[in-house]
Amino acid sequence: MLNFDVAEVLAHDNTYQYIASGSESTINELFALRVRSCSTYYNNEEFIVKPSNINLKQIPLVGEFVLIYKTFNQQSSATTRREQWYYITSVDLHSSINENMLPGVSEVTSQDQIDSTKPGYTFTRKSISPVQPYEGDYILEGRFGNSIRFGSTVDYAKGKYTVPGTWNGSIYGDPIIVLSNGRNNKPNKQFVVEDITADAASLYLTSTQVIDNLTLSKDLTIHPYKYVGSQFIGVADRIILQAKKDIAVIDSEVAIVLNTPGEVYIGGEDASENLVHGNVLESILQKILDQLKSPIQCGTMSGTFLDISSVTSAESELKNLKNSKYFITKNI
Repeated sequence: MLNFDVAEVLAHDNTYQYIASGSESTINELFALRVRSCSTYYNNEEFIVKPSNINLKQIPLVGEFVLIYKTFNQQSSATTRREQWYYITSVDLHSSINENMLPGVSEVTSQDQIDSTKPGYTFTRKSISPVQPYEGDYILEGRFGNSIRFGSTVDYAKGKYTVPGTWNGSIYGDPIIVLSNGRNNKPNKQFVVEDITADAASLYLTSTQVIDNLTLSKDLTIHPYKYVGSQFIGVADRIILQAKKDIAVIDSEVAIVLNTPGEVYIGGEDASENLVHGNVLESILQKILDQLKSPIQCGTMSGTFLDISSVTSAESELKNLKNSKYFITKNI
């Protein structure tokens, strides 16, 4: 038989630091909380609760409430039953993404003590807006305006939604994953939705969706960026991709576009050698070769070079000067 209870979080003890004492009680109480029951199981004495799922961390703050249950501990066997309390999740008291504190419920506490209760040593309270949910979504939300949405293409017009999503598609139910970090929050816990242009950093994995408000520094006309197939879209103020031990590969069946109104450096940011324009270089070299083939006038005498085979050979090779696959933008 399982016993369930609700407890107030009093302290984290060893949750955020590893104590190398070697004692069994310490190493078997990772991420444990010190709590006080809101019922009468322990006569308001403090006790330890461990996480129900060690692989998924959602560590409550001091002053929040957790749903707990009692079952076997690590010292149990077929003949010996020893029990331990475990916590499942924080109780949503205020519908707040950031914190749900209500200290002083598990024991009669003065108002001064309640007002002075801190959620921890470093935690900073913030006004964070919850992400707008759509039917069928599975959403993981952090306390600080970061989230992962496992969603789909939605018919926003038919649903009773406060804010429509910033992605659309013609096949409802097609999957999309949106990882978003750092959003513009609204007052009074109003819903917000991921915005690829306004969020601090975003990662979109699409299947058939178009990201309506995606913009580029230079518009694409040959290969429009409002593409309806699957896409991997990452947006941030700066992007760094690093291969630590092997090559970095950008692979495409169609084309690779370095799309910037600024400068492109190859080899390092201190690169100073200018790339040449193939068409301009070809024109210059052809004019030089034409001049070498022209008659030479010296006073009243005229003539040509005795041997122009090198000029003829250069003209033949000049045809291969320009690459048929790699192009650069001409300076304006």
